[in-house]
Amino acid sequence: MADFLAFPPVRSVSGTVRVPPSKSATNRALLLAALTEAPVEIVGPLASGDTFALRRCLEAMGAAIAPTADGLRVSGPLGRSRGGEIVLDAGDSGTAARFLAAAAAAAPGRFVLGGSERLCERPIGELVEALRGAGALIEYRGREGCLPLAIEGGALCSGEIRVDASRSSQFVSALLLAGVAVEGGLRVRAAGPVASGPYIATTLEVLRDFGHEVEAGPAFAARRGARTPGRYVTPGDYSSAVPLLAAAGAAGGTVVLEGLRWPSADADAAALPVLERMGIAVVGGRDSVTASAAAGALGAASAVATDFPDAVPALAALAMLAPGESVFSGVGHLRLKESDRMASLAALASAVGARALASEDALAITGPARPRADGVTRLSTFRDHRIAMAAGLLALRLPGLLIEDPDCVAKSYPDFFRDLDALAGR
Repeated sequence: MADFLAFPPVRSVSGTVRVPPSKSATNRALLLAALTEAPVEIVGPLASGDTFALRRCLEAMGAAIAPTADGLRVSGPLGRSRGGEIVLDAGDSGTAARFLAAAAAAAPGRFVLGGSERLCERPIGELVEALRGAGALIEYRGREGCLPLAIEGGALCSGEIRVDASRSSQFVSALLLAGVAVEGGLRVRAAGPVASGPYIATTLEVLRDFGHEVEAGPAFAARRGARTPGRYVTPGDYSSAVPLLAAAGAAGGTVVLEGLRWPSADADAAALPVLERMGIAVVGGRDSVTASAAAGALGAASAVATDFPDAVPALAALAMLAPGESVFSGVGHLRLKESDRMASLAALASAVGARALASEDALAITGPARPRADGVTRLSTFRDHRIAMAAGLLALRLPGLLIEDPDCVAKSYPDFFRDLDALAGR
């Protein structure tokens, strides 16, 4: 892994990039295919640290996963009725951990679910409480409310489950996905507000694509459908697209991203109007999105960003380059990501001479950045892929920046800096 990346500023960006496949859709498709006995080919899945972690765990649970010319062929069933504990290492992936906790509760077998030191600090208690309320047998092997978990599988019962999803919509998604493995399915009701609610819409969309019965409303429901698709085509990833679209604003120029559904219900597609308010023209096509901006045309903008948290680091980087104050509110759950992103973004702003103030639920940034004129500034990424992408946007404009631990982008977008470099014309 490289210690740091020197990424010199550019006059403008220009070019066309095919965005990587959606991490959200890939992970949901992997789990649903593994819960299906008939083989499903997942076409064009994302290959990243997060998806590898989930794939490794599903194989340990009994899924058969093999490469094809176009992607992966996956089949179940999951679970083993005999034998010792099956260790599931989710690595750094919060998505994998939460999805696996619910799936393991539904599948036969004895499982120990754990992960990296940072993952074992991230919340899972609300999901465990909800699963226990539906009959699941789960014990903590460490600190209450966190991984690792010991799960006696096969005890999850059909019915309605209430879950506190104020810190993560993944708790709702995990229960809905596990519902197809439970006779009679599951009905899930959120007890209060939901963080990043549009990701539940992504879950429902993939469930429908796999032929399962779903309901949306005050309560969500998922039940196994009568048919199984033989093939699932993975859509492009707006979470990865937003930083590349933001590059047009950071340096000026035009960026065309191929492989994106338009219009899209993807959670981070909701960040595009914020890009427009910051001075970037965004135009959607049949299978692409184009962003263009004049150099130096960035302006401050504020937004309630509760529903698109993964886009906030890129938006915050633009705010550091723009004159004036931008406020991103409703984002307290950023503290629970791969890093404490509120603190990480505040540190990034301070390093480049912008001002940042993180409150309980909002991040205020005042630009423009004024980097030191006396040498090199090292930007810590806090081993967080989204923070590394934000640092890359700053490096397009500001001289003398070194991005530490750039390879952490492999968690979601291994080729991010290569693609950014291509847009920079290098």
